[in-house]
Amino acid sequence: MATIVINERTKIGKNVLEMLKTLAKVDENKSIKFLDETEYLVSAEANEKALMYGISQVNKGTKGIIIKPSMLWK
Repeated sequence: MATIVINERTKIGKNVLEMLKTLAKVDENKSIKFLDETEYLVSAEANEKALMYGISQVNKGTKGIIIKPSMLWK
């Protein structure tokens, strides 16, 4: 899976997003899939565990641990 960042605040970004959304509706192979940020962030098990742990720490009012980005893709 590849991640492409499109700035939707620009005119060209808005046009590209609209075009992709239109293509996704007619694509029978479902090769275009839109995930919101939360879906993307929890799409990997390690990311989901790290995020849920962080949320629990915030809810408890504790500082938590520092997680290196390389740990998220293990």
